[in-house]
Amino acid sequence: MAIPNGHPTNNSQDEIKVISSPLALPNGVVIPNRLVKAAMAESIGLGGGPPREGHINLYRRWAEGGWGIIISGNVQIDPRQLASPHDLTLPSHRSTLQAYTKLASTVHSASSSPLLLMQISHPGLQSSSTINLSRWPWESAVAPCEDRPTVSEGPVGWLWSHVMWPTKSRQIVNIYEWVEIVNTFVGAAVLAERAGWDGVQLHSAHGYLLAEYLSPLTNPDPKPLPDVPGSIPLRLHLLYLILKGMHENTGKRFIKAVKVNCSDFVQGGLDEEQATDIIKTLVSWSLLDIIEISGGTYSSPAFASPESLKTSSRQTLFAHFTTSLLPSLPPPPTGPAIILTGGLHDRQLIASSLKERACDLVGIGRPACLFPQLPNEIILNPKLGDGEARVGGYSIPGSDLMKIILGESNRNEGIKLVGAGISTLWHEWQMCRIGRGVEPDINMHWLRGALVEEVWFEVLKGGPMGWWSYWRG
Repeated sequence: MAIPNGHPTNNSQDEIKVISSPLALPNGVVIPNRLVKAAMAESIGLGGGPPREGHINLYRRWAEGGWGIIISGNVQIDPRQLASPHDLTLPSHRSTLQAYTKLASTVHSASSSPLLLMQISHPGLQSSSTINLSRWPWESAVAPCEDRPTVSEGPVGWLWSHVMWPTKSRQIVNIYEWVEIVNTFVGAAVLAERAGWDGVQLHSAHGYLLAEYLSPLTNPDPKPLPDVPGSIPLRLHLLYLILKGMHENTGKRFIKAVKVNCSDFVQGGLDEEQATDIIKTLVSWSLLDIIEISGGTYSSPAFASPESLKTSSRQTLFAHFTTSLLPSLPPPPTGPAIILTGGLHDRQLIASSLKERACDLVGIGRPACLFPQLPNEIILNPKLGDGEARVGGYSIPGSDLMKIILGESNRNEGIKLVGAGISTLWHEWQMCRIGRGVEPDINMHWLRGALVEEVWFEVLKGGPMGWWSYWRG
């Protein structure tokens, strides 16, 4: 939360000017400022499907907050392959598309006119059949390999992995199944444009399907896909076909973005040198307007580390990577804008990162769940000095106890996904509160959130009691 300290200065005004400056993309679209509400699964409703009234309420608050871009949580292209039981799913018919149209209209009606991107995703082998309830427990996830995520070494990790993923993923060996996946991603972009969204972001990070195709760990022997030039590296065939298809089937001013890992942070996975080569190749195609830099997988979830909430540590989660990468890339509008997400939570650090071109845009995720109007009320508020224009540094009541109970410890033992998930869930419950028209509660105990927000409002009231009226309506 904001910490009172100091008064506005000339430096404060200069920093606000830098952060609030517009940015032109390669396709000619201008972003009103440099602050991006990064993608986070909203966890509103169960069972997939289109946006609900809670999404409308939540996005209205973000739209009124002064963000330059708002990126949605996961919109899965396959309703049977979800990353969580709350995921939105790809529009399948006109009535479903109307809900996405309503969400876009809600965002665009705000006076600050933020841009709205739909994050389109496929979780690949990380889709759990037991947690997500989107298919029978014995039905496998699909991936470039036959495997299941390893969340930890030892018997506890083995048990978690086998409960969440009872069967290993089914390896996709037929190239025409990959072509069908390409067509589904392209179709999602077409539907997003038809619904009035400003663009899409391909989720090619965090161990999802597109990231698995890039990784030597999960795709050790990639096969060539049809209609791809021979100069394109095999691991990039899938992304190339999707981006080419989106370029050919959507308008020029429809934003094409991608989220990629700077590293998988697991042995044998994608490393920084390989990630650098991939990003440079993506830029060379001139098919992208925005690239977001992230990192990690379910086995090593750097993207969701609770430590990134602490302003004294990991303030620049992936900045070391972008600082060395960006000098070799053309700046926008010649090249795509680079989003850096993770730990950039105060005005001074955001402004310096932009000035030094560690990034072109700054993504903020979890603090936006507590402070939906963070840009206007904190970062860009001229009445606040630099000491006040910051968020982060807060702790989650009860989280340490829950880590111990659920198998994670402060000694870096146990299941890393549990520690990351405890923080992620708590922030998702804050979004659920906003969706219900209730203010976020920074003092909410984790266990209270689990019982009230998850069990009562989502599972009981939002489940059996809510599904019937929702789907009937």
